[in-house]
Amino acid sequence: MKRALLLIFFCIHLGFLVFNNAVMTRETHVEFFDRKGTRLDTLLSRIIRHPAFLAYGRITGLETGYGFFGFNVRSTGFVITENCGQAFYPEFQSLEAENRYSGLRGAYIDYLKYKHPIGRTTSPIDSLQEDYLDLVLKNVAAFSLKGKALACDSTFTGYYILEVPTLKEASSGAAPSPSLVPVKKFAYVVRDGYPR
Repeated sequence: MKRALLLIFFCIHLGFLVFNNAVMTRETHVEFFDRKGTRLDTLLSRIIRHPAFLAYGRITGLETGYGFFGFNVRSTGFVITENCGQAFYPEFQSLEAENRYSGLRGAYIDYLKYKHPIGRTTSPIDSLQEDYLDLVLKNVAAFSLKGKALACDSTFTGYYILEVPTLKEASSGAAPSPSLVPVKKFAYVVRDGYPR
């Protein structure tokens, strides 16, 4: 009896995972390519947003929608601060700080929607969002340089995403290498160990 119940639970759990990921991937595909969803898309979206469905997803952690070749798995990036050719990265002392930094990195990926709007008009809020992210980047740069011996008066800070080779490039026989794509980049003058 226990095995039968475990098997039933496993099938429901796996079905939830596959269904949720399929619907989320489809939603992201429709949004990304600026297409109009069908009635079936609307129905499926309502199902995965039902309170019981959402509660189960939150409790089990299945609501994230990870599918590693799906459209809904966004890239993440990182902040690099350079001073005289030497790279500095923010170093954190706690998991909470690392989690907050991870949230800020997600905000930069969201910034791409503002920088390259697809099927939407820009609004006055967009420039405010950009100013806020510029300030955040400057503060992360200051944190990265805190307590470091700097050789130059100027420093460059940027938020980069990693562009990996396509499967076609990887199978061509050449040794493809990933490249850094700057989303945002600034030059600062360093005074008293902090960029200004």
